[in-house]
Amino acid sequence: MDKFSILYIDDSPESGLARYLDREYTNPQYETEYHEITFNPDEGYESLIRDPKVKSANIIFIDSRLFENRKVASGKFSGEEFKIILKKYYPFIEVIVISQNGADPRVNTISKYDPNCGESASVYYAEHLPAYIENAIDNILVYRRLAEKLEVNTNWESTLKEKIINSLNGVGKYDELNKSDIDALINTFKEIQEKIDG
Repeated sequence: MDKFSILYIDDSPESGLARYLDREYTNPQYETEYHEITFNPDEGYESLIRDPKVKSANIIFIDSRLFENRKVASGKFSGEEFKIILKKYYPFIEVIVISQNGADPRVNTISKYDPNCGESASVYYAEHLPAYIENAIDNILVYRRLAEKLEVNTNWESTLKEKIINSLNGVGKYDELNKSDIDALINTFKEIQEKIDG
């Protein structure tokens, strides 16, 4: 059975979301394990990039306003912008932004629970989150299946193959990849996908 690591990052984690991801969300087709980071904005985004929980995550939920309370001198940016930064380092991690400003399914942004909505946090998240999680898992599974094809291809250097496979399985051993390595990996996956689709 496939296993996926879900990580929730927030400077003030919402208990309803944490409880739903940790104890209430289930799918009989796969296993999930839950982790959480209570982020200190003074530490900056670099601390998250290096965090072992981030490196080993498959799906990350991150608060949209995580970095907005930083000092002006340190710079401000949103969870949506951090998602782009994170993708540079870990292109195979699926990132879902939780926002108090409303949902935007086109960019995987969902609304945080509002107690005034007339339902419990459990009911709200059970209604809204599964589709996002299952879509993220579908994306990860596509790359895992492509990695299986890559693994048996003898034309690739074994260390590179191992890094790709580890990253897709949430094993944080690929942090030494630089930008050109990551760009090459993405191009390779695109070529494999084109061959499969063609």
